[in-house]
Amino acid sequence: MSGCTLSEGWVLWSTEPGAEPRAPADPIRATVPGTVAHALGLGLDGDPELEARDWWYRCTFDDPGGAELIVFDGLATLAEVWLNGAPILQSQNMFRHHRVAVTLQPSGNELVIAFRSLDAALKGRRPRPRWKTALVHEQKLRWIRTSLLGRIPAWSPPLPVVGPWRDIRLEARPALAVTRLDATLEGDTGVLSLSARAPGARRVRLHLGEHHHDLPVSDGVVTGELRIPDVAAWWPHTHGTPTLHPARAEVMGPQGSTEVDLGRVGFRTVQVARTDGAFQLHINGRSVFARGACWTAEDPWTLDGAPGTAAAMVARAAGMGLNMIRIGGTMTWPSDELLSACDEHGVLLWQDCMFANMDYPFDEPVFRGEVEAELADNLGRLARHPCAAVVCGGSEVAQQASMLGLPEETWRVPFFADELAPLVAQHAPGVPTVPSSPWGGPLPFHVGTGVAHYFGVGAYRRPLSDARGVRFSSECLGFSNVPDEGGLRAVFGGRAPQPHLPAWKAGVPRDAGAGWDFEDIRDHYLAELWGVDPVALRSLDPRRYLTLSRAVTGELMHRVFAEWRRPGGGGAGGLVWFLRDLRPGAGWGIFDADGHPKAAAWALKRAWATRAVLLTDEGLDGYAVHVHNEAPERLAAEVELLLLRDATTPVAHGRHAIELPAHTAHTLSADQVLGRFTDSTHAYRFGPPGHDVVVARLWSDDTLLHEDVAFPGGHQLRPQPRDVLQAEARRDEDAVLLELSSTALLQGLHATAKGWRPDADHLHLTPGSTRSIRFTSDTPDAPFKTVIGALNLEGTLTVRG
Repeated sequence: MSGCTLSEGWVLWSTEPGAEPRAPADPIRATVPGTVAHALGLGLDGDPELEARDWWYRCTFDDPGGAELIVFDGLATLAEVWLNGAPILQSQNMFRHHRVAVTLQPSGNELVIAFRSLDAALKGRRPRPRWKTALVHEQKLRWIRTSLLGRIPAWSPPLPVVGPWRDIRLEARPALAVTRLDATLEGDTGVLSLSARAPGARRVRLHLGEHHHDLPVSDGVVTGELRIPDVAAWWPHTHGTPTLHPARAEVMGPQGSTEVDLGRVGFRTVQVARTDGAFQLHINGRSVFARGACWTAEDPWTLDGAPGTAAAMVARAAGMGLNMIRIGGTMTWPSDELLSACDEHGVLLWQDCMFANMDYPFDEPVFRGEVEAELADNLGRLARHPCAAVVCGGSEVAQQASMLGLPEETWRVPFFADELAPLVAQHAPGVPTVPSSPWGGPLPFHVGTGVAHYFGVGAYRRPLSDARGVRFSSECLGFSNVPDEGGLRAVFGGRAPQPHLPAWKAGVPRDAGAGWDFEDIRDHYLAELWGVDPVALRSLDPRRYLTLSRAVTGELMHRVFAEWRRPGGGGAGGLVWFLRDLRPGAGWGIFDADGHPKAAAWALKRAWATRAVLLTDEGLDGYAVHVHNEAPERLAAEVELLLLRDATTPVAHGRHAIELPAHTAHTLSADQVLGRFTDSTHAYRFGPPGHDVVVARLWSDDTLLHEDVAFPGGHQLRPQPRDVLQAEARRDEDAVLLELSSTALLQGLHATAKGWRPDADHLHLTPGSTRSIRFTSDTPDAPFKTVIGALNLEGTLTVRG
């Protein structure tokens, strides 16, 4: 048998801590994987009594035939398991995987799991930590191997993970029990290494495509490698093709041979250059600018979401130009589905170990044993996946201690600084490590060295110029990002949006102990960039306030990433804090709680493009025009620069031919492209500015590859009449193409069509070019109607197709 998942037929009830497990007459029906919060149908406000009680799961099942093991992929958190009345497992770590040998009855098997009260377990006396954190209320959580999601009051819905949160399944003993499978490159040769147990086998033949090699078996253990010359390598999708190869093993024994599917593997190497304070990823010997976001959860009730949801989210994120996700120490180890999706879509993974902020008791033997078993389980899974790029000790542990003024001998925890790397080398060889995030410099949170958490532009209200000098930010740019209309309806229903209501404020993130929230931060930059009074605008015209608020965070992120991608600037990557919101509203996510992209995500798609032209303000030297070609092919193109007055009238124009080899970038000056001095940034201020918009375009023959727009005079442009916009929609097989042109620059153009998904949105439509937006739908024969608006367009335009 290949495996039988025990997902249905479960019931659930609760008792006082330590009470007898007498089931009520009408227990709650539950599904596995799942959590108590999900089974109870709790809302986002949770239930404060959830962790005060013991919770019992029970199901009955028949032997499907041949089952010899029960596999538990995740039990949260203090769990005891009985099969047919006999105890078979105790677990105190939600991140561990357990395989229990069992003998089943032909029918009527009963599986019972008790999840003990965490509140009761934490009441006992334990040694005090050397420092405390405001991240969580209960400092004793440092002793418990469980996720902090649901236990962080400032930004996580109070839905702690309790229950069988990952699969429970029946399995036969495998003919080949793989302990390690990893693929790497030696020059152009792929090396597939296998370590496994194969009881009773005489030999094992390892296959990949037309290549195969026989591996010897000694005392039931097989170890060896298969070498494949001129193998197609795996690349992040921004830099090449994420090629995967199906691998299999043929186990040969006295009774014949058995085929074992080893899944798909990818061949790649990962190194990190750390000289002179850098943190530069190299994949297959090429430097890669990492851009992406921090993964949260598919939903706060089940964490992994329904089957297929994580894969769909990775696909959508990769479509936005993201090439890395980070799973932080407050979250969970990734599901197999998430890892496979990252492999398939060419998305790198930065994986934290599940530690955050607290002073963990690594010297306590039981705790240390649990941690080492947890790492062996999960690092072994990572080793099979080419997406695995970095393993990090955890989130803000060293930062928390050092920011409290503690000395280096306290914040430099030996487990993270000295002992983690050998453990990773043992279980996931070839994957680089970082002791903690952030890390580098005289203090671990200094942003100009190593790995930073950069919120200068953001929480600390620094100007855009402050972002220069950041080397790599594994967490950055946390803003209260306003969702589109669908996200607003999730908060307000059919009512007019009112950003002062408690339902709205519940979705606005805040830091524990701060006297402000992240809407205050967004308002600060709204005033800076658009020159408006956010309080007055919110009071008098809440719709306009939300429209501009959508635009401001995307503009800030776009400009920061343009700076970090600047050739020669030393920037090597940035990961936005939160890919997806945990609840409806204006959260940190660049996708809303339902997985729909916000305006910020569309702005980042332009900043993250593989082939791009991006502008940075170099003060008296004018705008720098940076051309990026991260693709594996040479680029022959032309750069066009256009300066506009009143967003309509060209006052300067130039073109410059450029040729870039694969995986390179080059910088031009605006004066070089224009052929004369224009004071493009309005830095000299010799009289009133001659232009208010700067447009850079990248052309290949007559094809517009990319463009960027800067606003040296501020973002508040003069309104344009509706007749400057021309739009036409036409069917294109199963899609609709919306073709747009304008005689004036239209800022933040947004086209919404119910039931249809665009491939571009919240864009700047520049005069002198035509843009096409491709809409797709699950029901492509449905009628198409779109309403088009822009920040500086009077009214809207409706188009049908």
